[in-house]
Amino acid sequence: MQTKPVQQKSQGLGRYVDGNVPIAQQPAEAAVSESKERFRRFVERSAEAVAMVDCEMRYLSVSRRWETDCGLGDGEAIGRSHWELFPNLPEYWEQNAQACLTGVLEYSEFVAGRSIASVSGKTASGSVSESVRWVFQPWTNNEGAIGGLILFASKIGEGPAQTNCSNKFQSEVKSKQLETIPQLTQIALENAADTIFFSTSDGQICYANKAACHLFGYSESELLNMRVSDIDSHLPASGWREHWAQLKQQTNLTFETSYKTKDGARFSVEVKVNYLEYGGCEYRCAIARDISARQIAESALLEAKEQLQAVLDAVPGLVSWVSSDLRYLGVNRHLASAYKMPAELFIGQKVGFLDTSPKFNDLVYDFFANHKKKTSQEVTASIRGENKTYLIVAQKYHNNTAAVFVGLDITESKQSLLALQESEERLRQQAARLEETLLILQRAQTQLIQTEKMSSLGQLVAGIAHEINNPVSFISGNVSHATGYIQELLRAIDLYQKYYPRPAPEIQDLMEELDLDFIKKDLPKLLNSMKVGSERIRDVVRSLRLFSRTDEAQMKPADIHEGLDSTLLILQNRLQAKGGRPGISLVKEYGDLPRVHCYAGHLNQVFMHLLTNAIDALEEGGRNAEKYGKMQNQPYLSSGRSSSEVFNPEIRIRTSVVGENEVAIAISDNGPGMTEEVLDCIFDPLFTTKCPDTSTGLGLAISQHLVVEKHGGKLHCVSRPGEGTELIIKIAIGND
Repeated sequence: MQTKPVQQKSQGLGRYVDGNVPIAQQPAEAAVSESKERFRRFVERSAEAVAMVDCEMRYLSVSRRWETDCGLGDGEAIGRSHWELFPNLPEYWEQNAQACLTGVLEYSEFVAGRSIASVSGKTASGSVSESVRWVFQPWTNNEGAIGGLILFASKIGEGPAQTNCSNKFQSEVKSKQLETIPQLTQIALENAADTIFFSTSDGQICYANKAACHLFGYSESELLNMRVSDIDSHLPASGWREHWAQLKQQTNLTFETSYKTKDGARFSVEVKVNYLEYGGCEYRCAIARDISARQIAESALLEAKEQLQAVLDAVPGLVSWVSSDLRYLGVNRHLASAYKMPAELFIGQKVGFLDTSPKFNDLVYDFFANHKKKTSQEVTASIRGENKTYLIVAQKYHNNTAAVFVGLDITESKQSLLALQESEERLRQQAARLEETLLILQRAQTQLIQTEKMSSLGQLVAGIAHEINNPVSFISGNVSHATGYIQELLRAIDLYQKYYPRPAPEIQDLMEELDLDFIKKDLPKLLNSMKVGSERIRDVVRSLRLFSRTDEAQMKPADIHEGLDSTLLILQNRLQAKGGRPGISLVKEYGDLPRVHCYAGHLNQVFMHLLTNAIDALEEGGRNAEKYGKMQNQPYLSSGRSSSEVFNPEIRIRTSVVGENEVAIAISDNGPGMTEEVLDCIFDPLFTTKCPDTSTGLGLAISQHLVVEKHGGKLHCVSRPGEGTELIIKIAIGND
């Protein structure tokens, strides 16, 4: 069990009658005049448990009883540390010992909850754990400094003899202390740093310490023959009575005056005088301190403060400095004039007392609540009824106990910035609209060019088709008649040969020259070839007319497959092998499509662009074999064939119905494919990867326009390097 100290006395400072003027007083130590040897002999011969230790708590002397209670042999404790013998003492035990060693406590007495038996393994016989009363008393050496402690320990409940012995020991020590106090007081007065002198009720100096003699330049005997008015230029002899009466009434006074030295020099002092009574006599005790350096420092500080105030007043912003308790320490003239208040009225006021800027109040509170040294923030304050925006810059100083806040008016710049931002936003919007308008114009221009081109081409094709169609129709119509006529003539020749097997020699020679038998066999073949040729020309003319669709300006139901076939017929010559490139295989995987409500001529134009690009890609793949790849089928248009079966140049066309009212046309090739960078630009007008002499870069841009804007559909491209390209067109079926 541990208990708190039951008694401990604090060392204080001696005071005069008024209780305000401190006089240095040394701690009341144990018997300054007694030597350390006498203490040792006293401790060793004591019948009680007494020990003497130095400032490091090492044993200098112990009594027999102490050794017996601690289970130690004769002289075994000498030189050893107290903490070595008693390592488990409570914390406050050490605190009280240190307080006595430093002179904070005059002596200490308390009760601890264990016996004085040491924990070194040796314990007195019959010792049990019980409460022990400890008494600490400092002892001093011949120089008057604390040399260590006298320790006294006794078990609670011991006999009266032991208790009386303890009291006798304490009384002896205290009596020696009382004898020492006057000596210590005299030493303190003589060696004080401040000027101390006593005077009688009539102003006669009766005591002066060393500092007074040194400061005034007089010897002690000279000062004792002088009056206070001789050294205090502000206290003439005529005014002494009033001064004495005031001092006697108030018991202490503090004032500033100037003293005069022996050589006539004057210096400022702060004087504290006290009224004293001793032995039936009255005295005046004066403690004077030279404040010349302090006044110089105060003057310099005042000058620096005035300079700082002038600088802060010159700052065009609102400046205030605030303490950590959120009160104003001062403001500059701009802030004071802004609120039409004297600057002095701000000092000591709580931040926010004007209630004009809650955001500034929050800034001050938050700034002192965190560990930042600097901060800046925009706040809005109401100045003379007008809301203004300030940039507040704050800086802490004086160990973070105060901070200066500088507010710069940025209202106009803020408004200008907002106006500039709004103007920039308007310009961006205008630029965006202009860019959009330009894009629309480019698309319109492209469409106009293409429309005019297709219109001219359609008229040209229609005219050529018409002109070709007439002679072809004439030839095709007459070939059948010519075939009949020739067959009749051959039949007549056969009859003639039957009935006149031996014609005239001239006829025989002619028949041999003409090789009549060969003509009879080859002429029907010749006529049949002419018929096939005329039919081929008729199909081409029909395909041209179907492709151009010059007579269809409105959306009409059309056969998608018919448009694809007519386009392929026109491009038939490009699918054939040439220039070291094998022929391009054409695979048609047509689904069962209904007639689609569309602009047939526009869709044929799209088919033409997509097929032309596929052929160009395959030709490029043929010239660069390292780029040649395979086409991957798309899942929603998959034909079920493995991509590994496709190795030759190939164009695959697949059509199908997707969803409830939509058709998809996919045109794919197994050419080199495209990178992501190229794929992102293929629908841009004038973009092309081909030679500028062979391509305008408008094909896919026009195709997207025709599919997306004209038909409300979608045009999507899938391509990877080495895996070919596939373009998928999706348009609505519409109403028939």
